[in-house]
Amino acid sequence: MKIVIIGGGEVGFHLAKLLSEDDHEITIIESKHESVSRAQNNLDVMVIEGNGASAQTLVEAGIKKADLLVAVSSIDEINIVSCMMAAKLFDGKKVARVRNYEYSANNAILTADQLGIDLMIHPEKEAADEIIRLIERSAANDVIEFSDGQIQLLGVKIDQNAPIVYKTLREVGKDYESLTFRTVAIDRKGRTIAPGSEDVFMPNDQVFVIAKAESVPEVLKLTGKTETRIENVMIFGGGRIGKLVAKELEKKSEMNIKIIEPDSEKSFKIAEQLRKTLVLNADATDMDFLANEGITDADVFLAVSNDQEKNIISTLLAKHLKVPKTIALVDKTDYLPIISTIGVDVTVSNKMATVNAILKFILKGEVVSVATLKGIETEAIEFIAQPNSKITKKTINKLKFPKDAIIGSVESDSSHEIIVPTGATQIHPYDRVVVFTLPKAIKEVNQFFA
Repeated sequence: MKIVIIGGGEVGFHLAKLLSEDDHEITIIESKHESVSRAQNNLDVMVIEGNGASAQTLVEAGIKKADLLVAVSSIDEINIVSCMMAAKLFDGKKVARVRNYEYSANNAILTADQLGIDLMIHPEKEAADEIIRLIERSAANDVIEFSDGQIQLLGVKIDQNAPIVYKTLREVGKDYESLTFRTVAIDRKGRTIAPGSEDVFMPNDQVFVIAKAESVPEVLKLTGKTETRIENVMIFGGGRIGKLVAKELEKKSEMNIKIIEPDSEKSFKIAEQLRKTLVLNADATDMDFLANEGITDADVFLAVSNDQEKNIISTLLAKHLKVPKTIALVDKTDYLPIISTIGVDVTVSNKMATVNAILKFILKGEVVSVATLKGIETEAIEFIAQPNSKITKKTINKLKFPKDAIIGSVESDSSHEIIVPTGATQIHPYDRVVVFTLPKAIKEVNQFFA
């Protein structure tokens, strides 16, 4: 597929990297020379320095022969105009990242269709939804849902005294046969492991486990974690994400919510918009202020300001003051592999949420959802097995499925029963299958489901 990407920032760069690894023909249009140089030096793609909203630049990028335009620059208006221009130049699909609610609201004066946009992505909403899931699953530091929430992927760090420490996957499977779960990836000191039956669970491993929703509490116990009741939430940053999270949490009557916002004018506006949230005008990197405002009573500290470095610093302060769970908004992909090693429990990225939504759109048809696991080079893809596809021809142990990919779960189309498959499992047409794969195996995995 030939794809033109407008914007070579974090989103455009990461998206181009993933798509080029899957053998798509990628052209990036980027106006900043620094970002142009980064893409040219690190990616196997064509890069054009210019304005993505210019018809001349779009033509130079080969838009007339393209299959897809993805507009993910940092400016909404450039993304929208790029799609409008492209609609006059080619018949392919157009995707735009749009942050301003005025453009994406249900009552918007101009709809996405009228603007020539096939998919409009709101990254802050995607990130806020992820944060709510993380708060609801207090023991996990990554939560992704599949099969309409019936299957959950959990990222959890193994405690020193966890029951599974120093045991192989085979031993754990035998000891806990009654639990439906599978370990699909392990991050050990920055190295991603696609685990086999003889791999051993070690203290401080970040493990990614797929399980039925009802089995999650018991699975968490194996890692040394237990779910705790969340009553007090402190949020640093009253921007779009902070307000979206607070509004959702206000629906839970047992929650006590505080927002810390450094901008005094903004803090007054936020207080007017939220009904049950206490808004404080202060800096969350002030330890004395945090202590005086009862941070030691907080169950969750959430840092979602526009300043990523302050988000990291404030969550480290919160951790120092014994807050059980800290969540930081961090969009710089270079930071993600080291965040957990310095003490931050969980990171959320609205840019990665945008990438996942775009990947799902590009792969749609046989694909239900796509997610990139934070901090490791693994993709989670939920497929629908197509009639006559290779995946339906034989049992799993006879398929010669890529060694860098693992089938995590199967939901039967006929009975809707969800299982963690074995080698003897037969996948049938229209079954929903969750696969975990390293980027280099994505193309081969796709061929099994097409």
